Amino acid sequence: MRPLSVRQFTQRYHRALIFVLLSTLIVAFGLQGFEHGRINNFSDQSIQLPIIYSYADPSLFNGDFLLQARESYVTLFYPTLGYISRAVPLDALMLVLYLLSVGLTVTAVHSLAETLFPNRDVGLFAVVLWMAYLPNLGGDYIHSPFVTHSTFAISLALWAIVLIFRQKRIEAAVLLGFIANINAMTSFFVVFMWTFAVVTDRKQWSWRLLILPVVMGVMALPILLWRFSLPLVEASLDDFVSIIRMRLWYAVFPFSISLVLWLGFFALLMLWFHSFRYGKSVRHDFVLRMVAGIGTLCLVGTFFSEVIPLEFMIELQLIRSSWLINLFILIYIANMIREWLNLGDSRQIALAFLLVIALAIPRWFMERIPVPHPTPYPLYVNFDTPWVDRDTPAFWVVASGVLAGIVFAVWWAIHRPSATYPKSVSHLMVGWFAVSVTAFVFPAFLDSQIPSEQVQMTKEWEEALVWVEHNTPKDARFVTPPTLDGFRVTAKRPNIGDWKDGTVGIFNNGWAIEWYEVMLDLGFDEDAFAFNPLNQKQLCHVIDKYKVDYAIVFNDWYIEGEPEFTNEDFAVIPADHVVCPYPSTHIIG
Repeated sequence: MRPLSVRQFTQRYHRALIFVLLSTLIVAFGLQGFEHGRINNFSDQSIQLPIIYSYADPSLFNGDFLLQARESYVTLFYPTLGYISRAVPLDALMLVLYLLSVGLTVTAVHSLAETLFPNRDVGLFAVVLWMAYLPNLGGDYIHSPFVTHSTFAISLALWAIVLIFRQKRIEAAVLLGFIANINAMTSFFVVFMWTFAVVTDRKQWSWRLLILPVVMGVMALPILLWRFSLPLVEASLDDFVSIIRMRLWYAVFPFSISLVLWLGFFALLMLWFHSFRYGKSVRHDFVLRMVAGIGTLCLVGTFFSEVIPLEFMIELQLIRSSWLINLFILIYIANMIREWLNLGDSRQIALAFLLVIALAIPRWFMERIPVPHPTPYPLYVNFDTPWVDRDTPAFWVVASGVLAGIVFAVWWAIHRPSATYPKSVSHLMVGWFAVSVTAFVFPAFLDSQIPSEQVQMTKEWEEALVWVEHNTPKDARFVTPPTLDGFRVTAKRPNIGDWKDGTVGIFNNGWAIEWYEVMLDLGFDEDAFAFNPLNQKQLCHVIDKYKVDYAIVFNDWYIEGEPEFTNEDFAVIPADHVVCPYPSTHIIG
């Protein structure tokens, strides 16, 4: 069959294109919002942006502890962004990539649903359900208000899955090999899932399939050369496992994952099994084997993290592959909801509306009763989008316009000449889309009930960092409170480390152990899982041991010294202005 020209493709799919375009806007700016460089939010940007800065300007962060682990953060995504940002403003570049990743994700979800359930308009329903924050055992890193190597890789991996189901194996292999250069973990999840589904079905076996790993290996060669060129670091496995269990239990160790999250995940599985009675995908058996493959990965990850810990298995974070199970569950549920509305039974129609409300409610509660981050200090999740923070009236206008556009696009799609829905059913569908999108986006209009102390401290923290950026030498080294992240993002100065930095430790055994030693020096108490305030002697010890030039301290630490900057919460003190009456050898021990 001859490929469609751009004009033919547009004419055939213009209704779906308008729908996914509007859905991209509502996901990007309504559901998630876009943020760049937000601090004190336990955001991965506090690590990723400094790494990008360091590639853009190699003179930044000399002697910074985090940057010592940069080579272990094996991805070409951030080096590429760093080099591009030498010519293009980084905030504009990140916004474009963010919109691209959201757009690729939305269109891929739509295409995959239409591939698995052709001629049923399931893609429209699947896109809306993608807006739900489904229980993901490895942590929800699918939805993000900024682009990361993980979210960008996921947007491409979804298209690789579409190609797999459309029997375009070579194209899928090329894309998966390419994705490995962005996020090898995401690529590995999909490759394993695909391989498992093929190997467990004798009918799929063919010598021609052997070309696929060759193609993927060639495409992934840059990242493979980087990964295997890294030196082996001999360090205590027991210490490493203990540190990662303490720092990243929520993403690595299944036995430590919240019972509520497990119950939510199994409830989704039960709902998935129930959905089979309303129709199965055209490749249902293949889907089941793919899901079994991801289940196998999760079991392997559980065994080699909880029972017999292995470093490289912990590094793969296999439990995070569970998002792929959620993907298939979501599409089957989309088909079930479509059937409920199409059948016209009052009970099923009510269930279609109630189900999306049930999926949306957890996010509503998290806005009104904020959830603390998994940190040894009080820090609450702030879901507010920057649109809400900066210009609420504009957000209302834009969000309402896009919502109205989606409703119109759905109406237009289901009233196309080939559609066979009765008028009453089409009205129900339009109503369901309006209710669903409103339910999922509504939390963005709510003001997150973040404690006022956190809001005020974040404001004062940013004020101090702006002063540092404009009033200290570029190579000045800092010690800062380890309970506050984002120092490098705003101040662009070297730092000896904070709690958020520990995220990188999973990729480097020896570095993780050194990071933990820094945290102990900065007051971490593992038994209490909390940080104690630094006293004068401890701060002097840190200044001497790590050769820092400045200290940023909380005012309520009552540190004696002559600050160059103060505000309500913080003081910036040059190291030689801190009162240290005794040599460091007399301070500790």
